[in-house]
Amino acid sequence: MRTEGVGEYMRHPLAPLGAAVVLAAGACTSGPDADVEPIPWIPASAQLASYDNCEDALEGIHESVLGTLTEMRRTQTARGPMGFTEEGDDAAAAGESAASAEDGASGETHSETNNAVAGVDEPDLVKTDGRFIYSVADAVLRVVDSRTAEVVAEHDYGWETWNHRLFLGDDELLVLYTRDRAVGGDYHSEFTLERLDPETLEVLDAFALEGSMLDARLVDDQIRLAVSSSPRVQPLWEEFYSGGDTADLREAVRSTTIEDWLPDYSVNGDVFASECGSLAHPERFEGGSTVSVAALPADGEWSDVDPVTVMADGGTVHGTADSLYLAHSDYRWDERNTEVETELYRFVFEGGKPRLAGEAAVPGTLLNQYSLSEHDAHLRVATTEHGDNWWGFPEGDSSSSAEPEPSSSTVTVLEIGDDSLTEVASIGDLGVDERIYAVRFIGDTGYVVTFRQTDPLYTLDLSDPANPEVTGELKITGYSAYLHPVGDGRLLGVGQEATEQGMTTGLQVSLFDVSAEEASVLDQYERPGANSAAEWDPHGFLYWEPEGVVVLPVWDWEDYANTGAVVLEIADDTVTERAWISHRQRHNDGEDHYGNAIVRSLIIGDQLWTLSDSGLQANDIGGGYGTAEWIAW
Repeated sequence: MRTEGVGEYMRHPLAPLGAAVVLAAGACTSGPDADVEPIPWIPASAQLASYDNCEDALEGIHESVLGTLTEMRRTQTARGPMGFTEEGDDAAAAGESAASAEDGASGETHSETNNAVAGVDEPDLVKTDGRFIYSVADAVLRVVDSRTAEVVAEHDYGWETWNHRLFLGDDELLVLYTRDRAVGGDYHSEFTLERLDPETLEVLDAFALEGSMLDARLVDDQIRLAVSSSPRVQPLWEEFYSGGDTADLREAVRSTTIEDWLPDYSVNGDVFASECGSLAHPERFEGGSTVSVAALPADGEWSDVDPVTVMADGGTVHGTADSLYLAHSDYRWDERNTEVETELYRFVFEGGKPRLAGEAAVPGTLLNQYSLSEHDAHLRVATTEHGDNWWGFPEGDSSSSAEPEPSSSTVTVLEIGDDSLTEVASIGDLGVDERIYAVRFIGDTGYVVTFRQTDPLYTLDLSDPANPEVTGELKITGYSAYLHPVGDGRLLGVGQEATEQGMTTGLQVSLFDVSAEEASVLDQYERPGANSAAEWDPHGFLYWEPEGVVVLPVWDWEDYANTGAVVLEIADDTVTERAWISHRQRHNDGEDHYGNAIVRSLIIGDQLWTLSDSGLQANDIGGGYGTAEWIAW
């Protein structure tokens, strides 16, 4: 049910209002109209504003959106309403995230999701408790008993749902997905989180919020969500792109209500409005999307949900035991050299509710969540400032001969306060004329891979946050796109080999000795004409320390039928192929080049299980990885 009422609130200068505010439909309108100056793009624009009531909140949104869109029109560089997102830690302990775990009920050791931070679980396509395997393939949730190789329960979520992911609690299975919903004749995305009985798949609780999931974390039985939503302001965008005058644009902005901007959510069918007091937005906000951060207990009792909404484009999410970081990029397109910064917002969770506890901006863009690392009361951030400018020349002068500034990368160190993120140092000019391809922070050391033609692997000493230093720069052909610790003084890189001119030639797995100040290559494994999903999706990477093996999904772009997973043995100074795992195709016509592509692998006891859209397969580790079970979907 939709509760009503509007209240007044005070807040900490850096935190959105935390007290409960509920909206009355149509109750909030803007104040008197006035000329609005365009809001120019300025660096370090992460500062958020929050308001004491719905009227002030709506007025602030109107002023920010109108000012930003007016500036975009003035420079004729509008980039569309949906904005941009990036490509989608402390890893000393994170290397253990795929190590053995003992399940009290089954007694079987088993692998876990390859998480960035130890103890902070990430949603994935497959989970296991050491006996049952819970997986989603082609929108179908299945529970398989690994002892009998039988499907004991399944549920088809349907073609209109996507981005299914799973968490596994102590006594519950949590399913996260997005679906299309018809609202007033239009289709909208709706994110849903369901708590299920893991044996029967009966839905015990359901939470839904307009939009789609950016990411989520499970920490100490608390689910932390970041959901991106689109405001319901289509008439505003139609006017913006119509090329009308500023007066018409102003009228379109002023005609929107607070309900148009904030997403609704529901708990077990009861619908609630997001609260004005839990709303914040940066000075520059063009109105493309919002991000809501919410926390729910894994074991249910979801009646008291209080999302915090930030009026910003969705981007990268990074979670630690204490914090959830939201990062998004803000671009300026109207000059020869594109300017961009990444705005960072830190959330903490007190009394089961999220609170904004710091904000900052750093130059450039993030690669992914591994570009962020919280360690010893500091946040380390690796970004690339792109020198390329696909938009054009300054002020429409295509005859300009000015050369764009070359790209380069920077690691910025921010001190984490109770309610602040404060820059203390940075180290720049990494990989000039290149961009970041991989980052990994392990304790006081950082590793950054940049690439254009060759692959410098930079080693950074971050032991003194105020004085970060580059201690090594290893140059080899190709690049690593994912880095993973595989023992004391050893780092594994998964990426691509390349010619000296920078043309990629196939999968390359490199074993680095990182025990000294500069890394060195010990051994490499190559598979020409192939790549691995682990290059862009670390959940596809499995390191099983008890056996000293890595399992990688592999796709051969020269031979579509040759897809599967490779098992590599990682010794102290060698990388050796031990087995090749492949799945049967779903159809006999030989045209299904994707259904048998292995996407995940896990280990239970002495068996390696691999998942594809075709089925689930078990291979015996001690028997030369021969096939033991095949479960076709």
